[in-house]
Parts: sequence; structure tokens; C-alpha cells
Amino acid sequence: MPRSRSIQAAEAPLWLAVLLDYSFSYKNAQRTARLDLLGITHDATAYPDDIPHWRLAELLLRWADQYVPAEDWRRLQARVRKKRSATI
Repeated sequence: MPRSRSIQAAEAPLWLAVLLDYSFSYKNAQRTARLDLLGITHDATAYPDDIPHWRLAELLLRWADQYVPAEDWRRLQARVRKKRSATI
């Protein structure tokens, strides 16, 4: 049984960047998926005081559950780990 997906609140902005990159570089990404993610991005950047990191993590996780296949999720986790280690 695979582990359930999760995004830590503190890493939500990092995940946002990775998911945006994924969405716009993935050839088969649906237009709806991109627009949904852009909506989340807009709200998170235009109203940062209204959307805390824990809420952003929830929104991104819901988006990923809907649009990111399991094999891509594993690759995205590796990207986040790489970016995390680069910032330390």
C-alpha cells in the first residue's frame, strides 16, 4: 500500500513553485489543471495574509491528488528534497 501524499505547511511555497513548473512543463497537462493551479497561486500571492501556509498546503495537495499521477508525484518529491537540501 503506497503512502498517502502529504505537504508540510512550512514547505508549501516550495511545493507551489515545483507544481507550477510541473504544470507548465508537462506536455499532457490539462488546461483546467493549469488554470486551477494559477487560481491557487494568485490567491496565495495576492492575499498572503489570508492564506496561511497550512491552507496553501491543503489546496496544493488537493490539486495534486486530482491532477498528478503517482509516478510523477514521486519525481516531484525528489525535486522538493533536492531544492530543500540546496537551501540548507
